[in-house]
Amino acid sequence: MAEHRFVYRDIVQFSDTDMAGIMHFANFFRFVERAEHAFYRSLGLSIVEKKHLLPEGEPVGWPRVHASCDYFAPLRFEDDVEVELLIEEIRTRSLKYLFRVRKPGGALAAEGHIATVCVRKDPETREMRAVAIPERILSKIEVAPPELLQSRAAK
Repeated sequence: MAEHRFVYRDIVQFSDTDMAGIMHFANFFRFVERAEHAFYRSLGLSIVEKKHLLPEGEPVGWPRVHASCDYFAPLRFEDDVEVELLIEEIRTRSLKYLFRVRKPGGALAAEGHIATVCVRKDPETREMRAVAIPERILSKIEVAPPELLQSRAAK
């Protein structure tokens, strides 16, 4: 079954917070990235592919080409955090995620988008170039239904 939604749980560490004891805005992206990696693992994949472990083809990577986030409520040291990751769009060579970060009790703390491009290193130049997303990945993911992709921030 192809997946379109993943939920990751974590806890705010002291090192995630600023002088006011609130999670620093940039650390929201660290939580989202950990959720993305856990999502890939849940599909039997890895964000970092090893050539010798692939049944066919060459490894691909996923550099970010866009990241945005709107913040609604602070997270504090030792808060339980839930990160919801949804596949918002699948294109031939790219994926777009919608993410929501929730506070204890479910209140929305942040919501945003990340766009990634599927790339492969050129064996001669060692430069990254965009490539079609391999079927081994496409077959395991799908775009979330429209009702899940509606912005929660606007409500």
